[in-house]
Amino acid sequence: MDIDTLVPKVERLLQRQLGTLERLVLQESWSHRSYAEIAQSSSYATEYIKQIGSKLWSELSVALGESVSKKSLRLVLTPERLQKYQPQSIPRPAAVSIPTAAPAAQTMASPRPSVKPLTPTVTAASRFPSGPLPLDSPLYVERLPQEASAFNELSYPGCLLRIKAPRRMGKSSLLNRLLDHAQGQGYRTITLNLQEVDREIFDHLDQFLRWLCANASHQLGLPSKVDALWDQEMGSKVNCKLYFERYVLKEISTPLVLGIDELNRIFGYSRIVQDFLPMLRVWHERSKDSAIWQKLRLVLVHATDLYVPLHLNQSPFNVGLPIRLPPFTLEQLTHLAQRYGVETLLHGRAGQSFRSFYYLINGHPHLAGLAFYTLQQGQMSLEQIIATAASAQGIYHDHLQRCLAMLNSDPSVAASYYQVITHGDGVVLDGIASYKLDSLGLVSFEQTLVKPSCELYRLYFSHQLKTFARETMV
Repeated sequence: MDIDTLVPKVERLLQRQLGTLERLVLQESWSHRSYAEIAQSSSYATEYIKQIGSKLWSELSVALGESVSKKSLRLVLTPERLQKYQPQSIPRPAAVSIPTAAPAAQTMASPRPSVKPLTPTVTAASRFPSGPLPLDSPLYVERLPQEASAFNELSYPGCLLRIKAPRRMGKSSLLNRLLDHAQGQGYRTITLNLQEVDREIFDHLDQFLRWLCANASHQLGLPSKVDALWDQEMGSKVNCKLYFERYVLKEISTPLVLGIDELNRIFGYSRIVQDFLPMLRVWHERSKDSAIWQKLRLVLVHATDLYVPLHLNQSPFNVGLPIRLPPFTLEQLTHLAQRYGVETLLHGRAGQSFRSFYYLINGHPHLAGLAFYTLQQGQMSLEQIIATAASAQGIYHDHLQRCLAMLNSDPSVAASYYQVITHGDGVVLDGIASYKLDSLGLVSFEQTLVKPSCELYRLYFSHQLKTFARETMV
């Protein structure tokens, strides 16, 4: 019995959904990994992992009426035995409260699980993959231990969490789940997506910070007092700080999670960047000696590193917990295929094509979703998807065309990428070119060397940029 089958059966047996860490411990224990190995890979203390496991085994023992331990899992949790316990639905567990101050990372409660069907539904799998996945989507695949660390960090007063990944890698989906989890703990939340902001707002720092304060008030259900509390003689950053300190944070009695999505939108506005980012750093550092600022937990989501220079002690990008969302592993890609209901890809001769497909896209979540949607709809076979992937007839043509248009809009970056795809061992690029290519998800890094992030991009752009490269050399 594989882990994707085991988890829903255990959840039916226990009449609840497993927390993120419980699923991790169950999965790794099923794979014969020791508590020490699980702790090492997840960045949790071994003793804490043991506690999670011990409680889970005890609960299973009560439910089954016989002793369950880590060593006896495979002997006791057989398909035949679990088949007896198939209730119709799993009730959503009550939210577990998190203390205002957590003495150690290991005291964090398991994240509040979203309501997820335990098997793929026709509706979910039939939806064209576009944008963040809904909170109740069964197609969401967790990436551990990164996501467990992110949920855990929210328990810390004054924490700063930085989620980084290229476009369409699942950053917004994770942010939405973090905020949903925070709400389940009784926290208040504010979500700011900087892609939604009018360009004119970025023309002046004062205008941008007034927008931030007004938006925060609105989302918290508070009357906006921006005009009344703004003192032009104090300066924009001080006004913004005092607005949060003396009004927003004072009016609420619970922790507040401020999630800023698409933060990289402001990287092109150097005047905003050089004031706004240091201000966030100051807010985070105020939590060390200010009880009211300990209420604020910051979650910054961005697609690339900052390429506007900031002094080290001013940047929020060298404090807090960094989370880099990686591509799917082969195992995670397998889970996604099963949730789309195309698990026939995984067996026999089709299994070789599946591994070739994984190599082609290198586990890119969005590209995987497009392929599995196409398969689920019966539009193409996996072999056809692979054979036409880099062509105008392929399912990735629109995606590749968008990437090409972005490259062509910046000839120097396009020229840099042509170097990357024509040098098999990787090349060293200047910082700005690397940052921009990384934000598009077109490259991966091996120490100082830059390489194409997947074989699909190498195939497509080696042809498309060849003409461009010739023209630039004329």
